Amino acid sequence: MRAAVELADDEGLGALSMRALAARAGVATMSLYRHVSGRADLISAMVDVVLVEAHGLARDRAGGGAGGSGEGLGWREALEREARAEWSLYREHPWALGALGTSRPPLGPQLIAVVDRYLAALAGRGVDPATGLSVFLLVSGYVQGMALLLVSESEQARDTGVSGPQWWGARGKWAEAVDYPWVRELAAGAAPGERDLNEWFDFGLARVLDGIALQVES
Repeated sequence: MRAAVELADDEGLGALSMRALAARAGVATMSLYRHVSGRADLISAMVDVVLVEAHGLARDRAGGGAGGSGEGLGWREALEREARAEWSLYREHPWALGALGTSRPPLGPQLIAVVDRYLAALAGRGVDPATGLSVFLLVSGYVQGMALLLVSESEQARDTGVSGPQWWGARGKWAEAVDYPWVRELAAGAAPGERDLNEWFDFGLARVLDGIALQVES
């Protein structure tokens, strides 16, 4: 499974096939079918692997221990931990957004466990499962929306060999051609390609959690 994850990390989910994986692992293609039934099953298993890595590391850092229960965390801290773990997941494995950012994601045990942690964090506040699921979709949807920028930049840098700062630098004095004062004001600072996506992510996540607090703490 590690070879499949590394293949997707290096070349993207579109390059993943049973044949390509077999070539990378140095085995016969048909031998892979003893472990997975096909590409969809393979992707589901890969998602489980990277979810364990990302969310397990986040729980350990938050003091949840090997069990990952995260005792002592308030609902907001617990949701923020899960959101940051998902953000880290897409940073480390951009292909995972293509697998999880869909209305029909692979419903493996690790994804179900993530949703369960959201519901458990909110259960003590009297939030029913249906509302808890809506909260999960809201937070995860925000993370995935921001991750579109993250993944797009990663893919374009990989495919073109041009980094974000290099691309913006090649645009020259782009702001001078736009007759809006706020554009010139922003351009006087760091170029968009040099701005830290983490800062934008932090700002938006805080606002999302503020909104949830209005529902949870009312």
